[in-house]
Amino acid sequence: MGDRRTSEGPVNVAVLTTSTLNQPEEDIPEPSSSTSKPKTRSLWVAWLYLFNWYPSHYSKEEKKLLRKQDSILLPLCCIAFFLKWLDSSNINNAYASGMKEDLNLNGNQYSLFGTFYNIGYLIFEVPSMMIISRPRLSRYYIPTMELLWAIVTFAQCRLRNEYDIYGVRFLLGLLETPVASGSMYLMSSWYRGDELFKRCGVWYVSSNIGSMFGGYLQAAAYNNLNGVHGMAGWRWLFIIDGCISLPLAFAGFILFPGLPTSPKVWWLTSREQKLAQRRMRDDGVQESKKIGKRMLKRVFGHWHFYIAVFTYIFFQCTSYIAGQMILWLKYEADLHGTWTVAQINTIPTGVQAIAIVAGVLATSLVMVYPIWTVMSFVAAILLFANVCLLIWDIPVGLHFTSYYMMGLTSCVTPILFPWVNLIMKDDAEARAFTTGSMMTFGWIFFSFYPITVFPVVQAPKWRRGFIVNTIFVVIWYTLFIIGQLLWKKDLKKDKFNININQVDEGKLKIEEIVHLEDAKGKETS
Repeated sequence: MGDRRTSEGPVNVAVLTTSTLNQPEEDIPEPSSSTSKPKTRSLWVAWLYLFNWYPSHYSKEEKKLLRKQDSILLPLCCIAFFLKWLDSSNINNAYASGMKEDLNLNGNQYSLFGTFYNIGYLIFEVPSMMIISRPRLSRYYIPTMELLWAIVTFAQCRLRNEYDIYGVRFLLGLLETPVASGSMYLMSSWYRGDELFKRCGVWYVSSNIGSMFGGYLQAAAYNNLNGVHGMAGWRWLFIIDGCISLPLAFAGFILFPGLPTSPKVWWLTSREQKLAQRRMRDDGVQESKKIGKRMLKRVFGHWHFYIAVFTYIFFQCTSYIAGQMILWLKYEADLHGTWTVAQINTIPTGVQAIAIVAGVLATSLVMVYPIWTVMSFVAAILLFANVCLLIWDIPVGLHFTSYYMMGLTSCVTPILFPWVNLIMKDDAEARAFTTGSMMTFGWIFFSFYPITVFPVVQAPKWRRGFIVNTIFVVIWYTLFIIGQLLWKKDLKKDKFNININQVDEGKLKIEEIVHLEDAKGKETS
């Protein structure tokens, strides 16, 4: 981080920040990621460095810190996200494996499972993000919620009727609120902007792994545990999920670091924690402050909130994929006897496989190529896939290709959310509120979008659905590009650069001290 020259001479930005005023400057390590820059490479060969997670211009001390974060923080966030998808999707697997018959579930009860989950999720998402932004609470908040939802997961093995399910689903939705946007918020507090995207790609695909793993886990429970100790296989599924979730929750209490300004966790030295704080401060990430009018003014007084929320709403509505493909395969099987039941359930997992590879690759490409170029490629593929499905009368091979290409939706969230954290890094509470709002409003619209735009009675040829999807892809991409242009404009003006603001504040403090000394001198004379 360079010096900014004032009328009094050069003022070092780091010395003037609040936390550094309280301790000697020599005790704070100088991040090599701030003082030296990576070698500029041609875009034609930049792809060779996609998986270079520890740049050569970083010091050994900074690389060691990053490796610690990658060994503990990143896996904890991935595991939490994996468990969220595993525990929230197991109700679908249980329903298809005997729960429906055992509990005499008919009518719309199955649809209401998701409704009650979404109600709990939507009610507590933004408050949950505000709690995570508090340094003293963030370290224990996610492990506490993991522990509680593990207990609720165990309780599902004793379900008696649909009303028990509604209550449990509401609690799970409420307890799982901090995992998605909360994990990304925490990672954006520990990783600099040029380190964040590829880590978020790895984190995000853990949800795809959780969705795939849930189906295989249910099959194993049904085949091997059905009837053991007088319990159905679907009840054993919840016990297995709870056994997986509970020890990992306890591990979170021991290992989770919270925010860089949280009380120090045992696996970091004091010097490493200071280095972590200095790295993020040099990158322009603001530390947590009080929640009040300042935050509301930052959120609603600028373009970031509106672009972020509406971009995610329109994208989220177009991400309903697997259900469409399953119904198409079932239609073909009923009409032509093409696919078996096992194939209908396993073929769509290819979408998740594509999503895993594409999610990791796209977020890595963002680190060597401009964000808008990667997002433009993803949007073009998704637009092509939706147009093909809109036409519908296409070769079977192109049908499969189109559905598998829709797996590229996994690229958008791990690029969009880190980007929002990046452009709002000047205010910790504002970015927590904004990312929480993105998730809230996105799920509000997604909760009714598939029912209204892709109703089962119109399957599998949803002409209206694919028309709306095509339009929405164009809209979210256009909003994202507008955001890119506005962001570039702000960067040129240094509009939200906390370091410049801190220099100005520091200069005022210096002038106040000088004026006070002048006044004392005049009194003595």
